[in-house]
Amino acid sequence: MGDARAPIDVAVRLALMNRWGAVEGGSYMDMHVARGAGDPLFSVEGKVCLVTGASTGLGAGFARHLLARGALVVNLSDTAPDWDPGELANRFADMRGDVRDDEDVRGAIGTATDAFGGFDVLVNNAAGFCVEKAARQDAGGFGALMDLNVTAVANLCRRAHEVMRGNGGGAIVNVTSILGRRPMRGLSAYATSKAALEQLTRALALEWAADGVRVNALAPGWYPTAMTRGHLDAGLAPILKNSIPMGRLGVPDDLAGALLLLASDASRYMTGTTITVDGGYDVRS
Repeated sequence: MGDARAPIDVAVRLALMNRWGAVEGGSYMDMHVARGAGDPLFSVEGKVCLVTGASTGLGAGFARHLLARGALVVNLSDTAPDWDPGELANRFADMRGDVRDDEDVRGAIGTATDAFGGFDVLVNNAAGFCVEKAARQDAGGFGALMDLNVTAVANLCRRAHEVMRGNGGGAIVNVTSILGRRPMRGLSAYATSKAALEQLTRALALEWAADGVRVNALAPGWYPTAMTRGHLDAGLAPILKNSIPMGRLGVPDDLAGALLLLASDASRYMTGTTITVDGGYDVRS
């Protein structure tokens, strides 16, 4: 498939910018392209990244930003992507599978190592969302959400660690949520799962630091995605905007800087940390 680790030139970056568009006021990706190569400290050039749930929503944004900066990306998702990698298709491997299925997980990691020659970064983005008052939350539904949001992630981390420790290390980024710290009524199961994931991140960081495997978390605030759209459209969006100090909901580009920090060597001395990107929601009174 040629030199999969060749640099991406500015023309390709501009084509990606035109294809995916910009958020109001200009996107992080646009600004990076305009500045040229950027700071090599935050480079993900040539890194092989597995992103779960990269077909839509925040996961798609993660995959696009990594691709645009020279990474090779494997998507493990149960749905087809709603975006086109375009000129970077040779750097993108799309796999249908269930993150709860260990065979699918091992297959995705195998694709990363076999097709792209390594495995450097795991972004655990795939998750479920449940809106239900705690008094009506049945054990089956609660357990199913924990299975997807915590147990599956723990297995993905374990499988990634098996490979990374033999390759000199790597970076794991677990996508948690501000709701893991500030729960809301009707979201007790989801909030519990994300709080558990944040603690899992810390525990794995402690155990695997000596192996060179860094484990950190990225906690988004409120972002309109397919998973949250119904909740936001039901009248919550204007309420949230008024309670976020920066006065707006997030957009996927807002997470790019934190992702690049955690995926790159810029965070080489960081592990067990959660970076919150929420417009100030967590610090409001």
